[in-house]
Amino acid sequence: MKILKLEIDKKLAGKSLEKILRENLGLSRREVSRAKFQPKGICIDGKRQRITYRPSVGQNLEVCLAEMQEEKSRVKPCAGKLEILYEDRDLLVVEKPGGILCHPGRGHYEDSLGNRVADYLQKQGEGGVVRAVGRLDKDTAGLMVYAKNQMAAARLSAQKQDGRFQKIYYALAKGKLEQREGDITASIALMPGDKLKMQIHPQGKTACTRYEVMKERENCTLVKCRIFTGRTHQIRVHMAGIGHPLLGDVLYGDGQNPVFDGLALYAGKAEFYQPFTQEKIVLWGRDVKRWGIQRYFR
Repeated sequence: MKILKLEIDKKLAGKSLEKILRENLGLSRREVSRAKFQPKGICIDGKRQRITYRPSVGQNLEVCLAEMQEEKSRVKPCAGKLEILYEDRDLLVVEKPGGILCHPGRGHYEDSLGNRVADYLQKQGEGGVVRAVGRLDKDTAGLMVYAKNQMAAARLSAQKQDGRFQKIYYALAKGKLEQREGDITASIALMPGDKLKMQIHPQGKTACTRYEVMKERENCTLVKCRIFTGRTHQIRVHMAGIGHPLLGDVLYGDGQNPVFDGLALYAGKAEFYQPFTQEKIVLWGRDVKRWGIQRYFR
């Protein structure tokens, strides 16, 4: 159940509730229609009102949005360290360490990040349903965004589709790139006979990665990447495809990372909009410094 509250000010006074719901609270026609038929769906000062009602200054609007259907989490709640970067009534953003899965999988049913998030949400009275907006590879560290309700999840997914939800990745690539920036557009498909590895293949799924060189040192380059498609291992496959595999990449490179242990890929920044207030949210990962960017590229 999602409850929206709004105090009517001078700008909103005299407008119909339907207009306020649509223009100021960002509800879809379907959501407004569903709220109308809830016993306490649309209320002014605790009293149910029609959407044609025009409130006055100082009155309080409360909208109750029921979930489409009751959800049950398939992720087992398991206690574990969770580094929270941001939280509000609709969202939870955490820092994923490298080396753990985002979601439970074969052989890892109780030690994924999803298990920890489910445990946290359950203890906070949020029901324990894990609604991840996107994912990261096991060896990739960085920001993971979770929605606490169906409506928030749907809105964030729509932001991903229209480009308002963005993640910025930082990577250490082997060698020096000839071009300072560019777009890599190469389709990606599963490698035959290998359940883990992907490859560039003309009959694969369309993929586009934009990169920009930030700093160089003798044997590697720090690049900033943005992906316009969410293919498995996309940045890793694309960088290897242009002859510059990421340091520490055991699948697409030699696995060596002389700078620090692990895969040199980090989802360090996220930009999106609060799904109901439309406030822009910009978050940086806490590991930007610990990951080694400043230390090795002064």
